[in-house]
Amino acid sequence: MLKPWKDASKPHRNSWTVFFGWLRHTLVAALLFMLTSGLFMVGYHQNPHFLIAVAVFFSFALLSDALFIYRLRGQLSKESFAFAVCAFAVFAGGLIGMSIHLTQLLDYWPYYQKRHYTNVAPDEPAAAHADASVIVFMEGARPDGTREVGYKRNGQLYCVAPISVEAGYSDDEASNSDIQYWAIGVDCCGGHKGFTCDDAENKDARSGLVKQALTGEDTIGEGILSSDPMHFYEKAVKMSLTKFDLTSPKERLYVRFVKDVESARMGYWSSAMWSFWKYQLIWLLLWAISGVITVVLGAGDPQDLDGYNEHLIDAKQSALQKVNQLM
Repeated sequence: MLKPWKDASKPHRNSWTVFFGWLRHTLVAALLFMLTSGLFMVGYHQNPHFLIAVAVFFSFALLSDALFIYRLRGQLSKESFAFAVCAFAVFAGGLIGMSIHLTQLLDYWPYYQKRHYTNVAPDEPAAAHADASVIVFMEGARPDGTREVGYKRNGQLYCVAPISVEAGYSDDEASNSDIQYWAIGVDCCGGHKGFTCDDAENKDARSGLVKQALTGEDTIGEGILSSDPMHFYEKAVKMSLTKFDLTSPKERLYVRFVKDVESARMGYWSSAMWSFWKYQLIWLLLWAISGVITVVLGAGDPQDLDGYNEHLIDAKQSALQKVNQLM
């Protein structure tokens, strides 16, 4: 017996095709965003120009395809919209990855790239250790919580305290008034608690994780993708110099005073990964919405090769049949 003839030019109606079409468009944009943001997060510190060039190239290429299809069809089709979304995903991923690098990982990478100094006295010139990523101070060197100062900006308190030698380890008062190294932290000073940033109150802590300033390519997008907290610590130091009649060279260094340098450093990585996955989840909602718009555009296009309109009709009919059966 001959089977009924079917028009091969029309796609087989299947409501699941709509779902998988939406899923495909959502995941393509999400994966592009994840890949680009991840590459910028871990690679920007080594190859900023290369990554920026690649991101610009692919964004421009995808956007050019979107505009070409739009002009060819004379209307906004699902293909042109999908290419535009992918171009935006690459562009946004680059910005997010760069932002994570600047705000979370700027002090993480220099650990292996710069030098470590040990048994450093607080009165040793900071300029001699300008290439440091880690400084282990001599015994008796600690942040002086009695001379801490906080500078408030954007709802946060940027705290500084001079690192000097405790009483009993040195009789040179001049070394305690010309400050070469400053301990820093956020929202950990003021009031009656003194300076409690990181491990400042731990008697076994002697290490300083050097705070890196924004330089070179890291200054791209400053004020938009990130703010340089060094500006705020500088303000706090100037307040301290005036308040306590101190001096400090221009080449002074800022450090996080910690007991375990490796643990403090890995905290940067943990914070960066938390931000990375948080952004992936937040932006996934946008890619899901763009996937819905792509399917809707396809359903409204009579020339759509995927035939989303036919599949949506099938989905509606199937839903109505099940409702009738239940009633």
